[in-house]
Amino acid sequence: MSVSEKISTTTPEQAADFHRGFSALDQENAGWVEEVRGRIPADLAGTLFRNGPGTMEVGGHRYGHWFDGPGMICAVTFANGRAHFRNRYVRTRKYVEERKRNRILYRGFGTQLDGGLAANFMRPLSNPANTNVYWHANKLCAFYEASQPYRLDPATLETEGVELYDGGLNSMKTMSAHGKINYRTGHFINFGVNIAGLGLKGLKFALDLYDISPQGRIASSCRIPLAHFPFVHDFGVTENYALFLVSSITMGVAGPLFGRQAVSEAAEYRMNLPVHGIIVDLRKMEVVRQFDLPPGLIVHFGNSYEQGDELVTSFMRSTDLGNFTGLKDVFKLERMLGAPLFQYRVNVRTGATSHEEFFHAPPGEFPAWDTRRTCYPSRWAYYVAPVDNGTPYFFNAVVKLDTDTGRFQVRDFGADRYTSEALFAPRSGGSAEDDGYLLSFVYDATVHRTEVVILDARDLEREIAAVKLSHHVPYGFHGHFTDRVFI
Repeated sequence: MSVSEKISTTTPEQAADFHRGFSALDQENAGWVEEVRGRIPADLAGTLFRNGPGTMEVGGHRYGHWFDGPGMICAVTFANGRAHFRNRYVRTRKYVEERKRNRILYRGFGTQLDGGLAANFMRPLSNPANTNVYWHANKLCAFYEASQPYRLDPATLETEGVELYDGGLNSMKTMSAHGKINYRTGHFINFGVNIAGLGLKGLKFALDLYDISPQGRIASSCRIPLAHFPFVHDFGVTENYALFLVSSITMGVAGPLFGRQAVSEAAEYRMNLPVHGIIVDLRKMEVVRQFDLPPGLIVHFGNSYEQGDELVTSFMRSTDLGNFTGLKDVFKLERMLGAPLFQYRVNVRTGATSHEEFFHAPPGEFPAWDTRRTCYPSRWAYYVAPVDNGTPYFFNAVVKLDTDTGRFQVRDFGADRYTSEALFAPRSGGSAEDDGYLLSFVYDATVHRTEVVILDARDLEREIAAVKLSHHVPYGFHGHFTDRVFI
């Protein structure tokens, strides 16, 4: 999309419409929230960090994809039965320079610069730092898909600079937005998709896998050669293994590299291309098994763990690029589609696979779980879904699915109320897997305001409280809950 197209975004004065949830929040706020429905439980203590595009335009011109808006971090701190809210944009080079010049200066996943080939030739993609946020090794970092993270002050959300993990990263190595923190060991496992050099057949590509210690240093890593540039957004991690599933998508490189097209335009779903699985032993940092699965598109994983020789993993699986196509212009998005949850078992020793499909449950996205059990056996999966309540255009409900029995529960937030990823927060002193709360940003299009809804994770029909912000928060992507309190 050329930046020359002038826009007029949806305004709060218009009739209730889910598109208004994509409109910008320009103000940076901080303060205790006084308006609460219900009562915030005293045993909910910690900070919910959340990341997502804070705006979809600059200087009256719209970005070419939802993935290209500058990252804005929200922090909701729960302490002593109260809630404190703060939001702040990540001061990336993209954000600072584009706001200073009041126009789009950088290419993105779906954004091309005005001026054709001459303006886009060999211009690198920007890093909006807009996809996820993690607290690990006493560092708060904002992550994007294909660059380096930005370190932030956890109390003020001020940007401190690019985080390179004591030199373990550099400008030629990327780190994904979907690392996994092993709660028991404190290790943070992450990966990046990179160009690995130039060979006789052209560019070479690879996955770089990183094991980051509890002290914040890259303790070990390995490079996994790939036959082509892959679509890998997320992965599974168990106690001893990392599991990659390369989707049935071909990502053209020449067009984006030479400026002829955006990355989003170079993606093509191949119905005859198997999903390729790669298992890496984290103790040796080497590939120990590769296998193929039926064609599909896998974006987000649930939890993964080991049972004997088997790796058990869950993920949302679809068979088209429908959502990606719709996200090019979110203000014209007709309806967000979900995907069914699958649970796969892969035998590391033999390579045998088996799976279970939860087609009876509502399709959805953004799976979540009790992160204290990341890499270890878990039963409950939480995700958001679009349900038919009269306004089924965006995610408007949260689902709790028992992966042992297949039973599920749906919490519908009601007409004209929409949500993003819902995250689990344990109850202080609680140890059972679902002994805690589910935290969800819920946008009410009828009043153009957002609530942080606190549900009982054991029974989603029971709303504990809702922290009622005085403004809206644009729909976001991913977040992280920590029991640390930052004010």
